[in-house]
Amino acid sequence: MGFYAPSQLVRDAREHGVEVRSVDINQSAWDCTLERTEGRFHAVRLGFCMVRGLAKKDAERILTVRATRPYASVEDLWRRGNVPVASLDGIARADGFRGLRLSRREAAWAVKGLRDEALPLFAAADDRDGLLRAEATEPAVALTPMTMGREVVEDYRTKGLSLRAHPLAFLRQSLQARGYLPCAALRDAPNGRRISIAGLVLVRQMPGSA
Repeated sequence: MGFYAPSQLVRDAREHGVEVRSVDINQSAWDCTLERTEGRFHAVRLGFCMVRGLAKKDAERILTVRATRPYASVEDLWRRGNVPVASLDGIARADGFRGLRLSRREAAWAVKGLRDEALPLFAAADDRDGLLRAEATEPAVALTPMTMGREVVEDYRTKGLSLRAHPLAFLRQSLQARGYLPCAALRDAPNGRRISIAGLVLVRQMPGSA
């Protein structure tokens, strides 16, 4: 099925009633997997392989450490997982921290305060006491939520698909106002009608018509 884009496969699966779940720092494996549901069928969980730019070795490190206990925060993942900040940023921008009740923007903001290595004195003290202390205390920041359209754009930018909406959903009303027809309406369009499709103006003619 490699000649189909993941977005096409996911869309077809959802149209046939399959539940598809997004990338999650505490639920995803490297590959996409099946998860049990309360219903008759399994759900599909998108894997870390969907996160653009995320190295497999970093994802495997995240999974190995997670086996002991789930991650509690972005900083918990950073300290225990010992993966580059760039990888954490990629997961954040792919909305992978939603399970920790962090929006895409909030998770990316949290990652911005980290570096590739913890300060040695903090790390040693935490290891000694079995605690995870924040290296710096920053004031809470109220970040403006992303619009749905922006969320969809970022989904495609970071994962190549979106489980929120199709990009055309935000343009359909304006396209219809300009005379564009959805493909489903072409069957019933009268013969000889000028039809706008993807910027092209066509004239629908039945075979044998003048």
